[in-house]
Amino acid sequence: MADVQAWYVPRLVTAWVVAAVIGVLVTVFVRGEERFSWLVFAIGASTLVTFALQLGTAQRVGFITRVAFSVAGSVLVIAVIDAIGLLILHL
Repeated sequence: MADVQAWYVPRLVTAWVVAAVIGVLVTVFVRGEERFSWLVFAIGASTLVTFALQLGTAQRVGFITRVAFSVAGSVLVIAVIDAIGLLILHL
């Protein structure tokens, strides 16, 4: 249980939810080549949210691992949302 608490799972999930919300908004409202730029913005915004959430823990041990895991998860969430959006929009 201590390992799960050390990862601060709610903070990871919060960053992923932010990435999902921005990813869905971009997929729904942005068309054409501009979508890629907005998806990069979504990844950047979720990265900033990740840093804020992880710095808020005031826990130095495992900071880099938590941030890397959170950012990688955010990128994966945004990629999956964009892929689903592309499939739906092109059917």
